[in-house]
Amino acid sequence: MKLRKIELANFRNYEKLELEFSKNIICFTGLNGQGKTNIVEAISVLGLLNSFRTSNYSDLLKFNTDYFFLKAFFQNSSKRDLEVKISYDKEIKKIMFQNKRILRFSEMWGKIPIVYLMPDESVITTGPPNARREFGDKLLSMVDAEYFSALNDYNTIVKHKNKVLFSLKGGETLNAEMISIYNSKIAELGTKLYIKRIAFLEIFTVYFKGILLKISDGLYKGEIRYETLMDEKNYFKSLHENLKKYQKDEIRRGTTLVGAHKDDLDFMIDSRSLRKFGSKGQHKLFLVALKLAEIEYIKSITDEYPIFILDDLYSEIDEKKSLQVAKILDNDIQTFITTSNSRIIDQLDKNSSQLFRIDNGVCEAV
Repeated sequence: MKLRKIELANFRNYEKLELEFSKNIICFTGLNGQGKTNIVEAISVLGLLNSFRTSNYSDLLKFNTDYFFLKAFFQNSSKRDLEVKISYDKEIKKIMFQNKRILRFSEMWGKIPIVYLMPDESVITTGPPNARREFGDKLLSMVDAEYFSALNDYNTIVKHKNKVLFSLKGGETLNAEMISIYNSKIAELGTKLYIKRIAFLEIFTVYFKGILLKISDGLYKGEIRYETLMDEKNYFKSLHENLKKYQKDEIRRGTTLVGAHKDDLDFMIDSRSLRKFGSKGQHKLFLVALKLAEIEYIKSITDEYPIFILDDLYSEIDEKKSLQVAKILDNDIQTFITTSNSRIIDQLDKNSSQLFRIDNGVCEAV
């Protein structure tokens, strides 16, 4: 997937901006706080329909404006042109794909594959289980429509059940039949999610292991293990039993305590838990390897390389490692880089890259 042209109006600190891209490496440089990340954020919104910084479109408005407009022309590996337009005006959101109004998120999800690496994504390796689940869920949802549908259905059922459980704390009478219906659906859908997650890890881990070895000069061996309270030999039966076992605790706490939404991924480096024993440098390398493996996994399933966004690369890895990352990236991967470090600019191949300098919302080709 390639981005050929982008237009912004009243987006973040840009009143109006139009850029065209003809190369595979695009670098935005300039001092911090000038608007480099705002451009790649716009790319993310156009491809994924959401920002990696905020869940509210109103946050994307330029100061003292009440609307913004984004437009992009993408081209896939079959040389098919894809047009995306997004407008936001007084809380009314309008999304157009190929001149057709998009009414549901699922209609667009996965059409424009994008992988991004941001400084604050360290939470994936250092943070709570939900950060790791979200990483896997987003990736699987991008390439597997059945998983995306099952995940949405599962989350809806859990939300409804939690509402009932919370009402019991207020003194309402237990509706055992309704709880039983919810539990059956949670077990059914949760098992479907589990099976697909395990199948995903079998493929994804192969890419991940090889990439981590490369970017660490063969120093680190990585592993990803699936962690669950259930008996993995019979996940469905075990989940059913645990839902019954913990029912009193769920009623007391007003929330669903067991299920696929509580499972976790344990990242291992040299047979030791990264979360418990990993150094800061190991965490950064592990995260970069995860993202590069994400690119290869998407390509293996869709036969389409995603667009890759690297925001402030040097905040994640040092200069030597960044060169290794650049060598791993396939020539067909269009990569957008933001940096305030002049050294990375010197490393760019001028024949395959474009450089833009940004100063207070003004973006000019160099």
